[in-house]
Amino acid sequence: MLRQLDNEKLFTLYDSDLVLRLHNEKNLKDTRKILAEFKRFLGDRKPSGDLAKSYLSQYSNRKPRTLYRYAQMIRVFMKWYGEPMNDFKVKRPKSLPEFIEDADIEKLFAAIKDKRSHKGVIERDTLLVELALKTGLRRGELANLAAGDIHDDFLVVREGKNNKDRTIPLTPNLAQKLHGFIEGKRRDEKVFGLAAPSITLKIKAFAKKAGLHNIHAHALRHKFATDLLHHGADVRSVQHLLGHENLSTTQVYLSVNDSRLRDAVNLLEDNKKEEGKQVDLQSIVTIKSVSNKSIWPPSNVIPNEYFSHFEISNEGNEPVVQVEVVLLSGQGQLIETQKETVVGVKEKVDFKPSVLLQEGEYCIICQYKAMENEAWNESSLAVRLKNASKEGEVYIIDGELEFK
Repeated sequence: MLRQLDNEKLFTLYDSDLVLRLHNEKNLKDTRKILAEFKRFLGDRKPSGDLAKSYLSQYSNRKPRTLYRYAQMIRVFMKWYGEPMNDFKVKRPKSLPEFIEDADIEKLFAAIKDKRSHKGVIERDTLLVELALKTGLRRGELANLAAGDIHDDFLVVREGKNNKDRTIPLTPNLAQKLHGFIEGKRRDEKVFGLAAPSITLKIKAFAKKAGLHNIHAHALRHKFATDLLHHGADVRSVQHLLGHENLSTTQVYLSVNDSRLRDAVNLLEDNKKEEGKQVDLQSIVTIKSVSNKSIWPPSNVIPNEYFSHFEISNEGNEPVVQVEVVLLSGQGQLIETQKETVVGVKEKVDFKPSVLLQEGEYCIICQYKAMENEAWNESSLAVRLKNASKEGEVYIIDGELEFK
């Protein structure tokens, strides 16, 4: 049916589908722009995989992240049209969030307070930045925050990304400042009275004044996440506070504060210490994916080597206890758990889900304790499974996880 429509009617019909799927105005606007250009590129020609690739080749000199976004827009359209581009892949670059030093935040606050005019807004602007740093709110969420959303010791984010509400606790000091600032405001009155673009420009201007070129509105959200993980917050709590739909999105911040990497580098110094010094005990649990024919790494897994199960391995030099393995869907829904009392050094434990895993994204989290330490440790693995040609079988796609 779709192939019988001319391009004008075809793209108009698809636009109706877009409106129902994309609730973010910017995403909808950007997608419409790319599709309009694709339609002009096609002219009277029917859409095809080759023409789609030819169109996307025009953006080969763009940044990898931009090319990835454009390719995803076209791929979704072509799948809807009935000609999926299964042989065309553009990998999304895995870039780390900006890391901001505490000293830079101090410079930013100093620049805000050093105003020569409009000194009456110093309190507002200082509180705006502090709130972003201690709640991780997006700029649009800061702009939409109303006085009625502020409660005794928490605030409510209304219609955040993907139209989802969430609650965020407030520190006592920040709660006191907020309540003092909104005193006398109507419940439906915006806390800061600034539009999202104005917040972006303000923070950019303050950063420039402070001589900081790596700070922008969203960077304050990154700072919030990395600080939480640095102080020991678990990744699931950080996911909720940030309002991430997929746990894999939050896990990007783990790379910035991975203490295990620092411990590994510190071994260079440790090896220079006196011989005979007692070696510190370490508990390191890894999670691997196992196929029917080959074992990790996933680069060895090809479509005819079907996914079998997960393997939990103690790679440290001391036993671990109270081990709990949790399997989550890409949407963070609990699928299955498995508990082990003790996992010895170099011991491996198979985690074989009792449910038949379908095509989609999954995350496996393993929490455990060392024998002589009450602190919890955590390992995780995110994978994407794809249906195989053989019914009831799936295989792993390496490097295909989408971070939204």
